[in-house]
Amino acid sequence: MNFLDFNTYEDYVDSFITLKDVRYLSNIQVERNLILNACGKNCLGGLLTRAQFEERRDKAMLLLKPRGLFGVYHFSDFLNNNDKVLQQLALREKKLIERQLSTVIYLQMRSQKGLEVSSFIDLEQSLRESRFKTAVNITDWRGVFEGTKKLMPGKHHLSYFAWNRNRVQYNDSDNFRVVNEGAHSLLLKHVGDHKIICVNATCKCPYSRNAKRAMYPSSVYGYVIFFDHIIRRIN
Repeated sequence: MNFLDFNTYEDYVDSFITLKDVRYLSNIQVERNLILNACGKNCLGGLLTRAQFEERRDKAMLLLKPRGLFGVYHFSDFLNNNDKVLQQLALREKKLIERQLSTVIYLQMRSQKGLEVSSFIDLEQSLRESRFKTAVNITDWRGVFEGTKKLMPGKHHLSYFAWNRNRVQYNDSDNFRVVNEGAHSLLLKHVGDHKIICVNATCKCPYSRNAKRAMYPSSVYGYVIFFDHIIRRIN
């Protein structure tokens, strides 16, 4: 089946409608509902969901166009090295786009002035803003994966800490709200399912169970910490 033959998901569903269906039902919406309810349960080999159809159609479109010209490409397609942190970022990109996952990373680097700075970064928002050019401060993610640019902490991220000044700055993101509770170093509340994430490695509070914490080494970025939160429900 060539998915480029269908302009919409509805066109794809309609391709399963038979002449007998048209004669007896005479209503396109009823016919579609019949196909969705029947073929969605493995009739005729199974009907793709809307998300599955769009994914396959996008992949088919990418085969016809040079990489990078079509809007659904992944920045991680440009990964060309074995850096473990970049590999972990690449593994998460698709799930972040599909909102299956929400990831915050902790990054500590030296600024151009040689000073230690660090940030907690909302990864999905950073990737999205870069893809659609919707913010002033965007990361060149293609360059990051190609190794020509570095991901750097910024004052626009969830947090920004200048170690020489011992000064921290907090910002809400599209996916997280910063929760101010003195007993914790930093709490982040997901705006979709309202789960709170504690980023303190030594904390044993219930919030620490709302994200999977993992650390990976990099010759470029040192040790980067990933906090992966599986989204339960989106409001």
